[in-house]
Amino acid sequence: MPLADGETSRTACARALVRTGVDEKTGELLSQSVLAERIGWCADLAAGLVSTLLGEHWNATDVDVLASGEDAGAGSCRRTRGWLCDVSAGPSLRPRA
Repeated sequence: MPLADGETSRTACARALVRTGVDEKTGELLSQSVLAERIGWCADLAAGLVSTLLGEHWNATDVDVLASGEDAGAGSCRRTRGWLCDVSAGPSLRPRA
């Protein structure tokens, strides 16, 4: 995304070690390859949701709202301001994932 004069970019990440997973329906342990596939799916879903939110709210008015500190956090702001992604077309991701 191109930045204007005086703007800066920030990247956040969280490192995690995932060694095992369990299929919720069967209780079976997931193989490493299936676990990696599901983590990739989750990351792709989250990236798509973020892209949607940025596309809809990356403007001076909405960024000023965030910069004001009026809302406690991103999840709170999404709910209180109605900045929600349409996930009716498929599976969703828990807000804290």
